[in-house]
Amino acid sequence: MTACAFNTVHVRAAPGRSPELGERLQQIAEAIRTAPGCLDYAVHRSPIDPNLWTVNGRWACAEQRTAHFQLPALQGFIELTSQRLASRLDFDH
Repeated sequence: MTACAFNTVHVRAAPGRSPELGERLQQIAEAIRTAPGCLDYAVHRSPIDPNLWTVNGRWACAEQRTAHFQLPALQGFIELTSQRLASRLDFDH
């Protein structure tokens, strides 16, 4: 199935927390992959900047991408800053 909607989150790790951040991002991605219309939700660490992580979502349609913003698993992104795992999050959708 061809994707017609995408979302991207760029996450900067707090100092000294990059490995732990990567583990938490993988957990979030695993939970979201089961959402209706999710074709893929992948986590990548920058090969140039080890403190920068990118999460890419591919969706069957824009409506399903939008619906996923209401999933409890998305709260995990907000918790990254309160848990001091991330110092910055940038969302593109």
